[in-house]
Amino acid sequence: MDTRFRGKKDRRARAAVGWWYRLLPPRVRAIKRPEVAVTGFIACFFILFYLINLTYDFESVVREYLGYVRFAGAILVLLLIYIKLDRFPLWIGYLGALTELVAFGYFVGLSSDFEQIAFRLQEFPLITLYLAWLFGPRLVRGTIYPVLAGTLYLAYFYGPQSGMALHSGRLNVLSLLLLTIGASVIGSYVKARFHYQSEVDELTGAVNRRGLQLRGELLLASFQRSRRPLAAALLDMDKFKAINDEGGHEAGDRALKALVAHLEASTRRNDLVARLGGDEFVILFPNTTRTQAQLLMARVQGSSSQAWSFGVAQARKDDNLSTMILRADRDMYASKRDRAAREG
Repeated sequence: MDTRFRGKKDRRARAAVGWWYRLLPPRVRAIKRPEVAVTGFIACFFILFYLINLTYDFESVVREYLGYVRFAGAILVLLLIYIKLDRFPLWIGYLGALTELVAFGYFVGLSSDFEQIAFRLQEFPLITLYLAWLFGPRLVRGTIYPVLAGTLYLAYFYGPQSGMALHSGRLNVLSLLLLTIGASVIGSYVKARFHYQSEVDELTGAVNRRGLQLRGELLLASFQRSRRPLAAALLDMDKFKAINDEGGHEAGDRALKALVAHLEASTRRNDLVARLGGDEFVILFPNTTRTQAQLLMARVQGSSSQAWSFGVAQARKDDNLSTMILRADRDMYASKRDRAAREG
């Protein structure tokens, strides 16, 4: 999340972030990726969690040293975030969460200290929420539920005095299950909504510029690995300014929505329709050559009730998304010149 604010008009944005924002070092405030920021907050939470936990008497030397190792791991994550900023690799966050879950199973499943068990139960839903928000649901379920099942198995059959089988222990287990499922559902929902709102154009429902950049770079990376063709088409509406001037912005909005609806209905499932800005749109065609994309675009254009122009480019070995779209833009204007020459 880009939390850098400038100027008087951004005071409301600063207030929305909170007073604590001013306490952060300037380098940390430069972090743009919310995933990295959340990982840092979670690491801070666990550092405080470990400091509180040091006031407890450990039941064994192994558990004491394990606590110190986890404490050092959380500090290491914070240091890496401070050094790498937005380049911090999220797999380290996943590895840290997995380590926490394994330690959780060990502490809770084999502990005879009910106070320690209740204390540890508080961290499991938080880790679940973190994983569900950042990673795919299959990975989360494949991580969370085996650890939870293993913990309960240890507690019931191998835990000292089978402490979890007591009435209070059963209540703790029930609470843990409900909180874990709830945290998983909420985290997945927040993740889905966040990606939708940050990558989808509010007016038309097409992918926005940010979503185009993210997904386009992934498609380009796939092209560079597999050498399967990738084509891009750039299009803009003809006489869009006249539509706005004659019917107002509402007429322009209706025209843009209708165009996107037609493009999405006429292209293939794996094709990506994105709004670049204004009346300009980009369509990415995976596994498609330039010639094939031109034929597809001509067919889509022929069935459209609106007038628009397009240009097509095919990905090259040294391309990035901007250079490919730039060539499509040049192709579009060359097509416009040829059409104007024929009509003139």
